[in-house]
Amino acid sequence: MSLPECQKVEVTANIPYPVFLGAQLEALGEYLHSQFQDVEHILIITNPQVAKLYAERLQKGLLVDYRVNFLFVPAGETEKSLERLSQLTTAALRFGADRHTLVIALGGGVIGDLAGFFASVFMRGIRLIQVPTTLLAQVDSSIGGKVAVNHPAGKNILGAFYPPRAVWTDFTTLESLPWEEVENGLAESIKHALIEDSGLFEFFETEEESLKRRDPLIWREMVTRSSTVKVRIVSQDEREQGRRALLNLGHSFGHALETEMNYRGVTHGQGVSIGLVAAAHLANAKGLMTMAEVDRIKRLLNKFGLPTKITEIIETTIKDPQVLLQLMQADKKNQGGRKILILPHGIGRAVISKECTDAEILDAWNQVI
Repeated sequence: MSLPECQKVEVTANIPYPVFLGAQLEALGEYLHSQFQDVEHILIITNPQVAKLYAERLQKGLLVDYRVNFLFVPAGETEKSLERLSQLTTAALRFGADRHTLVIALGGGVIGDLAGFFASVFMRGIRLIQVPTTLLAQVDSSIGGKVAVNHPAGKNILGAFYPPRAVWTDFTTLESLPWEEVENGLAESIKHALIEDSGLFEFFETEEESLKRRDPLIWREMVTRSSTVKVRIVSQDEREQGRRALLNLGHSFGHALETEMNYRGVTHGQGVSIGLVAAAHLANAKGLMTMAEVDRIKRLLNKFGLPTKITEIIETTIKDPQVLLQLMQADKKNQGGRKILILPHGIGRAVISKECTDAEILDAWNQVI
């Protein structure tokens, strides 16, 4: 059993759960057997590409004790929909799922969000294990219990706080990631550094070549340090009543861009990267950040191939930033019609700002358009 060999970080929320870092896919079955004596049926929700790579390894520890069924979801952000949720429900019932069924979300952020939301509403809630296979999911989306599907009005509009019973992270799944998927996770990791860990920001600056070579020890350190930031903040504010909102740095801008593009032609990481730059320009305008610090953020993002302007990822720029401003109205942090934005305060700190005017936000958009 590999548990003694991996690192365990506890999310000390209302319902605590462990995050295992450096675990083995093959060992998950033994962990489940030790924790959940009443589980007989497991639904593994994943996409075909991930299943081809990792389903066999995961099943090695499950076949003896459990009846296992797979539910396959095509890749892509557009799959986070009520239509797909309904199809998952029909398939789960066909496989005889009940209140004792356990869901394993095997994949990246889309699978984690969709499978998690399915688990939260199926028969009023069944148990969930997150098995993140992408860098984005390992450092961010699998931790914290946020699950959701999208709506035409905005990203993740329909969702819940539904913590998993455990997060099972196997670093070897990162070896197969295309660089575009790596970029998604790097954007979130850099965001974590901006929020709360200036040392992590410096780590990214100094370890650029090792990260690009995918040095296993350096990647392990990156995932561990970045996910620990997420665990620490979530443990302090599980339901985003205050400090957890800081984790949305760059996302108000990024989500608006993703929604405008209908989740095509722009990845989540690219949206967050541009959002970080827009937020940095807004912070500079409000005296929270120097222009030298804004440039430092842009240089780091560029080092890893992440965009700092919209024209870097789409051929024709968005001509009217007013459209993007309007899409920001649907942001879940907003209160009473006011836009609530997260802004960096130097490198390694962030603040919640309730005093951003539309004119200031439009100017920030123009800086990245």
